[in-house]
Amino acid sequence: MVGTSRGTITNEQGLFKLRIDKLSIDSRIRFSMIGYESQTFALSELKNQKNSIELKRRSTELKVVTVKPTGKSKIIGTKKISRFGVVCGWGGTDFAKGHEIGLPLDLGNNTVKIESFNFRVYKQSFDTILFRLHIRSIKDGLPDEELLREEIFISLSDYKGWQQIDLTTYDLYERGTIVISIEWVKISGVNEQNLVKVNRSKQPTANVLFNLNTKDGTFYMRRGSEAKWQKIENQSPCFYIIVQE
Repeated sequence: MVGTSRGTITNEQGLFKLRIDKLSIDSRIRFSMIGYESQTFALSELKNQKNSIELKRRSTELKVVTVKPTGKSKIIGTKKISRFGVVCGWGGTDFAKGHEIGLPLDLGNNTVKIESFNFRVYKQSFDTILFRLHIRSIKDGLPDEELLREEIFISLSDYKGWQQIDLTTYDLYERGTIVISIEWVKISGVNEQNLVKVNRSKQPTANVLFNLNTKDGTFYMRRGSEAKWQKIENQSPCFYIIVQE
């Protein structure tokens, strides 16, 4: 739902359910997918009907770039981990579908190739978590257009520690300031031994939590694929990329 935290994600067959109780008949629903043109409808156009939404492939005019690889690799982002278990992330099972956390990265004026994405899991409680990777431009200080031309999924099953995602085969060439983010797609199974206490709760719950650097940086979070972005200053999740200059 446009401008709200209410949303959902389809399954592998494209089927989905979306709660519409307490919503105005004029509420707007946007359907989107990486590599396709999004479509927006009023709730009144869809309610009480069996709807089949078809998205058209988006044609992308690629920027002309000159790549002169030097063979040098560089780390951009946050590697430093704050002590005392300061974290960010999500909890629950279906609750966090479509939630997203992102980090702005300054790649410089010269085009670089993104070779890998790395992130530090503090703890997680699921047998498997599926994330979707996003790379976005920035407009008016917030994440804006999707720069990826195809979907990149990340499957996580490790309880904690650094995770490295190889991106060399995707030929991702960018420059300037971008936002790299991960979106919660779905989970499979809850590991009862790995439940985590958060926010001083007495009972442990199922969560996926990322380490933070609380000394500096900025990051973005939104609680749904159409929710408004929040900008959090003076801290950043432990996300970084390795690029070839």
